[in-house]
Amino acid sequence: MKRRILIAVLLVCGGATMAHADEKPNCEEPQDQSTMTLCAGLDYDEADKELNKLWPSIKSAAEESDKGASAEDGGYLKALMASQKAWIAFRDAECTWEGFVSHGGTMEPMLVNGCLARLTQERIKQLKDGQEGLGN
Repeated sequence: MKRRILIAVLLVCGGATMAHADEKPNCEEPQDQSTMTLCAGLDYDEADKELNKLWPSIKSAAEESDKGASAEDGGYLKALMASQKAWIAFRDAECTWEGFVSHGGTMEPMLVNGCLARLTQERIKQLKDGQEGLGN
């Protein structure tokens, strides 16, 4: 009997949540932890999309730079790829570490996603600045 009540409660609560799934959260003034976590996730998703949109032009600029370079001066693309790989490892480790302030708590995902968003925005700026240095 208790199991049926629990299932009924979960279905009702789940249905209520699904009814509001299309609504956008108020990220300007979030009122609860769930909204803050959701907004941090949305910020990271937006930053990640921006980085993925920028990446092809960054990679292309590196390839172009390597075309006119001698063997000893080339390798811009190789250096860029190594840098990006190292940055991803750093970003993920750093954000996991930042989340440990609230490890196992309801704030942990918000802290991790906030960190991911912040570091991704910083990386976008770094890549854009580097691209400008190539004259692109």
